[in-house]
Amino acid sequence: MDKFVSDQAAGLRRLLGQTGFQVITVMSGQPGAGKTAATANLAVALARSGRDVLIVDQDRHGRGACAALGLTPRHDVADVLAGHCALDALILAGPENVQVLPIGGGFKRLGKLSGRDQERLAQSFNRLQCGVDVVLVDMEEATDPDALPLGLAASEIMVVLPPGNTAITQAYTLVKRLAQNFGKRQFRLLLNRIESPAQAQAVAGNFSRTAEQYLGVSVDYLGYIPLDERLTHAGHLRTSVVEAFPVAQSTSHFRKLADGLLRWPQPASLGSVGGFMQRVIEGGRLVEACRR
Repeated sequence: MDKFVSDQAAGLRRLLGQTGFQVITVMSGQPGAGKTAATANLAVALARSGRDVLIVDQDRHGRGACAALGLTPRHDVADVLAGHCALDALILAGPENVQVLPIGGGFKRLGKLSGRDQERLAQSFNRLQCGVDVVLVDMEEATDPDALPLGLAASEIMVVLPPGNTAITQAYTLVKRLAQNFGKRQFRLLLNRIESPAQAQAVAGNFSRTAEQYLGVSVDYLGYIPLDERLTHAGHLRTSVVEAFPVAQSTSHFRKLADGLLRWPQPASLGSVGGFMQRVIEGGRLVEACRR
């Protein structure tokens, strides 16, 4: 690992700590893995379990969680910085009172903002009033984790993995980079578009054993989402399968996943969504400083 990556990882580990609510970054090793659909449906299932959920949608091309839930962003971070609107004007109300905060790839630009704009944005996040229990970050497709502090700001990283040798190889590469460059040692694995429980067990077992043996990381297998035409149909309708098809097989699996997530250990308190976001901004500053 070169000096830039080493300095970046060490500095980010000092800056970014645990939050008092769950912050889960949902990632995948390749486009089309079903990451966004998993994020949106898990959010709705969690909300139906009584949790207040905020999705941070990082996609810049209109294919993120907002689109999956039939929402259209009215503003972006640039509007906040220009003084055209307050940060909470970005938040959209989704189904089951799920809130969605579209960032539009803004995290990658944070380190390049002027000190004044960074401070204004940090203050806006601190004033943000949206009490939540769970934050799900819908990571932009094909994001380079080496340049993004968001992975460390999260208390959990969930990797969405569909079947296929290419998908498995790319997911393994993603875990390897996050482990080596950021020192991440624990990952959650969600399999997607699985045809049978036997296939799920085989894929999860092989992936977990390989990652643990060669990378020294822990991979916690969460379960799988079955290959389900109703999930695909819900996506075309721009809604969640949990809402559109309550008795669908995939809906049952999302509910089970949500129930399991509610039993995850709670991290130490940081206090607010604003605190989490401010640490992301500080991480962006550090990344840009290391690049100079």
